[in-house]
Amino acid sequence: MPQPSAPPALTIIIYVAAFALVLFRMSRPQRISTARLWVAPSLLTFVGLWVIYVEQQVTPSPLWELVVAVALGLLLGAPFGFLRGAHTPVQATENPGVMTLGSALVPALIYVTAFAARLALRVIFPIGSTVGIVVGDGLLVFAITFLAVSYFAIYRKYIALE
Repeated sequence: MPQPSAPPALTIIIYVAAFALVLFRMSRPQRISTARLWVAPSLLTFVGLWVIYVEQQVTPSPLWELVVAVALGLLLGAPFGFLRGAHTPVQATENPGVMTLGSALVPALIYVTAFAARLALRVIFPIGSTVGIVVGDGLLVFAITFLAVSYFAIYRKYIALE
């Protein structure tokens, strides 16, 4: 029995709105506290693990395929994250623990592309395809690792400014 899902048009509208929001926010300078810096990676990690777990319950794939996809996501996301962190301008503000991050349109495009590719896999591969799910999970891990490592590199730059 097929599982109910949102209408395709609604799903596309939600993704386009989310992509536009990410691109808008990351294309402008942002003020962010060091405490708030870790909220997005923490939430995305939790949601990502939950999504992978649920997908494996619905459509199990061989463990080795999942491990390889997650490992590749980690291995490819980390260097891109360090590059993003290294190339993002960071300035300390007058408030302790608060920094200003410069705009980062190219990293935003990389991040959005990873999620768009994951969505495209859902459309291209048939429902229940383990290839689409495993590669999509690898892209999800890539995006989360990219964000977490970039924020770690940004945090290190901020600490060096103090």
